[in-house]
Amino acid sequence: MPLLDDGEGSTDQELRWRDERDALLLFAKIAGLTAKDFTRAHGWDRTAAEESYISGLNGVAVQPTFDDKRERVAERLRGIGVAVVKAFASRDNRRSYDLEATSIIDPRVVGGAEGSLDAFYYHYDTGTLVVLRYLSPGPNGIFSPAARRSLHELHSRVHRPEQGTRHRTDDYSLLEDPLFLRIHDQVPFTSALHRTSSGAIYPYGQFAAAIPVAAETGLPGPSADVLTRHLVPTDFASLVRDGWFGARGVPLEAASDWVKASVEAVGAVLVVVDFNGRARGNGSGLGIGS
Repeated sequence: MPLLDDGEGSTDQELRWRDERDALLLFAKIAGLTAKDFTRAHGWDRTAAEESYISGLNGVAVQPTFDDKRERVAERLRGIGVAVVKAFASRDNRRSYDLEATSIIDPRVVGGAEGSLDAFYYHYDTGTLVVLRYLSPGPNGIFSPAARRSLHELHSRVHRPEQGTRHRTDDYSLLEDPLFLRIHDQVPFTSALHRTSSGAIYPYGQFAAAIPVAAETGLPGPSADVLTRHLVPTDFASLVRDGWFGARGVPLEAASDWVKASVEAVGAVLVVVDFNGRARGNGSGLGIGS
């Protein structure tokens, strides 16, 4: 079931569609969806998605039937750019997913300005936040000064509230920093719904460490070649799902403020809110009800 033609172009809008679809599928894996859960996605049509990829998705509109916490999410995201909201909800007891995808596009991007993508995954019950900045190096393999500044600003916003936060002694985490970079290989995206592309995911800390190294060697910026230790999408999805990766205890208000900042910075944001109340693999979700 091809969603995008492998021979597609490389305009800013087409690249953003690809990134948005990739993030949606990756976060769906974190939430526990499988390939068979995407049957309703037969209606995806990128030609109808003038502002975002998921505007071509047949789903359930969220506005009429929100419970209290969904209404809280909707209220926080209302009025930010051009929003397209779709929901995946559990239909029977055999399924464990319940998430909503919101695509927010700044009017300047709809009008044709260049737009990158930030993708937010927020697990409601544990307040776990993971942010993916979709980033491509320049033709010379170097990340531009503008990209570095924008990343640093976003990281300062999402990381600061975690400073000094004390976690339970049994709450083990591999990495509490919420910000990651998604850098794609130069290959076509897969057309299979249950897979994502072969691009690599890097913790922001590795990128930040490469900046002073580049300065010492006289380079104008860090190169993609120095980012050697990466995660593949499958491993990343498992680690986030089980609570090993991502900032925890992030209030919804703070997360939505960072979403607003991303819209202002890059112009296009995908937000997936996971309402699944399952326990995390490292125990971080135990005792937290849905």
